Amino acid sequence: MKCPVCNHENGDAHFCERCGSNLTQTTSSPTPVPNSESSVSEPEYTRWSSTQATSSQASVPSNTPSVSIHKEQARESTGTNDHASAGDNSSNQWNNIVQNEKVQQAKEVSKQYLSYFLSVLARPYQTMKTVGDQHSLNGWLTMALIAVLSSTYFLITFSRIGMDGLFIGGFLRPLLFTVIILIASIALMYAILKIEKITFRPKTLVAQFGTLLVPAVVSLVLANLFIIISYSIAISLLAVSYIIIFVALNSVLFQYPLNRTQAAIDSMYSVLIANVVVFFILYRLLGEIIIGLIRLMLSPFGRL
Repeated sequence: MKCPVCNHENGDAHFCERCGSNLTQTTSSPTPVPNSESSVSEPEYTRWSSTQATSSQASVPSNTPSVSIHKEQARESTGTNDHASAGDNSSNQWNNIVQNEKVQQAKEVSKQYLSYFLSVLARPYQTMKTVGDQHSLNGWLTMALIAVLSSTYFLITFSRIGMDGLFIGGFLRPLLFTVIILIASIALMYAILKIEKITFRPKTLVAQFGTLLVPAVVSLVLANLFIIISYSIAISLLAVSYIIIFVALNSVLFQYPLNRTQAAIDSMYSVLIANVVVFFILYRLLGEIIIGLIRLMLSPFGRL
């Protein structure tokens, strides 16, 4: 057998007689001769450790972008939360500002209305001639007070009598009926002035009508207070407040120069028709309630 290392011819020996190479291993698995002696002599654990070090070094850059991405996402989420909290704070501040502005406006309107109410109460008819569009809001507020106070009167009266359905029958229905009566009065005045072909401003008309209704508010306040003392006085004050509505309607109409043109109907009759219509609406809506209270006033219990 020829030695593959030194080419020495050997017999059946397992090792070469010249160089001592293993002829059996060489023959069964011929391996290529390494070109570098350093690679042959390099220990196995050195190659393994260098391979592991290389693989670990190669794996570090691959994980770095994901870590940076997670950091960026955390920063973005933190920034989003900061922006959201800042937005919530700003919205809460804005809501507080708006609410404060509304409260201040309500206080200012209340102060203005109180001074207006006191000045009108002394001279309602003279003040009615000087009001303008800017007082229309005060007119609406006066009419709203009349509707609320009248329905409060019925609610208190029915609760003392012990009737059923207090809130609907004693508050909501009188409130709605009073509102209908007041709006019908304004509509009739508007229609008469249009028929007479008189130039006027609707807001001024509301302001004038509301100005003359200020005494009705005082009458209703006293009526609510006198329910505890005497039903007869209370129902009389309630009737006075509704009479003031008719007086206000006629006073507003007659302070305009009626019958200047040849209208289809005389001014006296048109005003009379307006009064009849308002009285009919009042009777149909609140007649039964008021008549029942008058009967209560005439009873021995109502004379207290």
